[in-house]
Amino acid sequence: MYTELETFLRVILPTSILSVEHHLALKSIRIHQVARWTSIFGVYEVVFYREPSTSLEEFTEHKALIEEHWKYFFTPPYLRRRLIPRNPALKYVGMLPPIRLGVFNVSRRPQRSELRIGYVYRSTSEKLKALIGDSVAYSVINECSKTGLIPVRVKDVEKHTVECLETPVYMGPRLSFTNSLKEAIEKYRYNTRFMVATDKSGVYPEKEVVESMRGSIITLLFGGPKHDLFEISSQESFDLKKHVDFVWNTIPRQKVVSVRTEEAVIITLGIVNAFLRGL
Repeated sequence: MYTELETFLRVILPTSILSVEHHLALKSIRIHQVARWTSIFGVYEVVFYREPSTSLEEFTEHKALIEEHWKYFFTPPYLRRRLIPRNPALKYVGMLPPIRLGVFNVSRRPQRSELRIGYVYRSTSEKLKALIGDSVAYSVINECSKTGLIPVRVKDVEKHTVECLETPVYMGPRLSFTNSLKEAIEKYRYNTRFMVATDKSGVYPEKEVVESMRGSIITLLFGGPKHDLFEISSQESFDLKKHVDFVWNTIPRQKVVSVRTEEAVIITLGIVNAFLRGL
């Protein structure tokens, strides 16, 4: 979790948002929309679940596709050529707008005292090294609690040294998967203060109610393109209302027949963010 954030938001939605798209380019766009929109609002975890109408084969295929795109999106642009191998599944990422996390917004070349996301690894001599976007690997002058993509501070550009930082930095939403909606709810209910289902039968979230959630972990549940949360829970043989604290309709009086899941995500996050973190 990222302790600089006052409230922790988790989004749970089905992989079936990709099932209605039959071209890789459109699937890539859908994944990017979820990745970028959740990043805008500082969501710390995105969980994709398999709904009953999705075959295990299709779920496995889409899970791999989401993971590949997620890794690409949340690898700093200055490290992608070295860390992301060529992959046919990523054929259309070049046409997508960059995520542009704040922590990725650094100088073209490393600067002294600059905070950057580096790829820290152990060399063949067991020494810690870091790739930070320069032509050479930098030496890490302190111990790191882990390796991989982590924040580092540039100490000396000429000597090529950095130090690992323990300060939490937002690097995009953590990615997880579950085999069903019920599994997702059961898995995250224990550490969620407020579990919220989104549905057109719900009530509009009151400002005072959302404000009272500040400082908590909030999990937002979304249905799929063809089945809403109550239909999915019925197919999985459980009563959704017994597992959630609120049912919200964040798009009252909608003027279209249906709202896409990813559209509901950005609309709901916008409202929640304004009430949680607004003035």
